Amino acid sequence: VIYGLQEGRLSQKNTKTKTKMSWNGYTDKILKAGLKGAVIYGLQGGKWASSGSVSITDKQVATVVGGWKDANALRKTNAMVGNKKYFVLQILESAIYAKAGDLGFCATKTGKCIIIGFYDKTLQAGKANQAVEGMGDFLIDAGY
Repeated sequence: VIYGLQEGRLSQKNTKTKTKMSWNGYTDKILKAGLKGAVIYGLQGGKWASSGSVSITDKQVATVVGGWKDANALRKTNAMVGNKKYFVLQILESAIYAKAGDLGFCATKTGKCIIIGFYDKTLQAGKANQAVEGMGDFLIDAGY
């Protein structure tokens, strides 16, 4: 807000401009930890960001999100991502871990979104999980 004198009166001019938030900065940061791809989706659907080599559909993301509501259903079917079937290793309150041979993913959820990071044999699963879950913690602290 800028204040000034105009015709002897104090006037005010609003200088706020709307800025559009870029979510890709968050997925790019996950890749810097050594992951090969990362996505952020809203819990109600809709892709917010994607970086790196990612081949996941909206329906496949919804299936992973469904694992928090019905863990047994996801364990029975496992998770298809792209054209690969990932064996679901563990489902926790805020994280899902899955592997397909040398590949793996970690999914974590916040109050408003899901973050999925994909890694290969060049990165240890624990390091990938730290990067994805760390971004989840950051977004939770930011109100997401």
